[in-house]
Amino acid sequence: MTILDEIVEYKKGLLDDNYYEQKLETLEKIDVQHKTSFISRINNDDRLNIIAELKAKSPTVSDIPKRDMATQIKLYEQYGASAISILTDEKYFDGSYERLQSLTTKTTLPILCKDFIIDKIQIDLAKHAGASIVLLIVNILSKAELKNLYDYATSKGLEVLVEVHDKAELEIAHEINAELIGVNNRDLKRFVTDVKHTNEILTTIKPNVKYISESGIRTIEDVESIIDSGIDGALIGESLMKHPNLDEFLPSLRLQKQGDQHVY
Repeated sequence: MTILDEIVEYKKGLLDDNYYEQKLETLEKIDVQHKTSFISRINNDDRLNIIAELKAKSPTVSDIPKRDMATQIKLYEQYGASAISILTDEKYFDGSYERLQSLTTKTTLPILCKDFIIDKIQIDLAKHAGASIVLLIVNILSKAELKNLYDYATSKGLEVLVEVHDKAELEIAHEINAELIGVNNRDLKRFVTDVKHTNEILTTIKPNVKYISESGIRTIEDVESIIDSGIDGALIGESLMKHPNLDEFLPSLRLQKQGDQHVY
């Protein structure tokens, strides 16, 4: 069993224990309809759009520094992030819906609820807590489940980042007409990352689809190595949490987009 399999089993247990129903009852509902959508931000920006992640813990990283999250989110916005990713898994990533709910009110940027969604109630809770975007992972869902959850989330006014790990999953994301696709550079079995995985997956891309490279991006050289794939953005967490000079580092990652070189 991989770490991902283990996490999904944990989520099933939370569903059985009515965890999400309890959160819906206790958390105040946050309205974020006034926020500009992430896709519209991409469309109006000729530079790479950064989804900056607030990360406290990870199964694969043990040295993430402790940061004041309210301060960190303001720095992300100040230095050019286009969206914020907030982890809501408590057990494996030390995240929470309470953190999402609190921090979404402290920024004008759209918030991605970063979790392992397998049921509609998780989408309900993400929206309730103030998310503008939810993550759906192709690897943990059947095509029918993915389509069902995708349509449900979009019907609720949420944007959906559909995450893929290989070309077969990319094809599934294209088949359900996903508008926003994230290529995860992490090997799901060994949980190691290779940034250039983005280049291997995005050999052909569709017009009007926005592509995001996720995981393992640590330097401007990493971004330079994948910019020609046609990506519109990158999701970056660990390196932003660790960097002492966000005022220089974050803007330096926002390279000029190279356009749709591999469109079919």
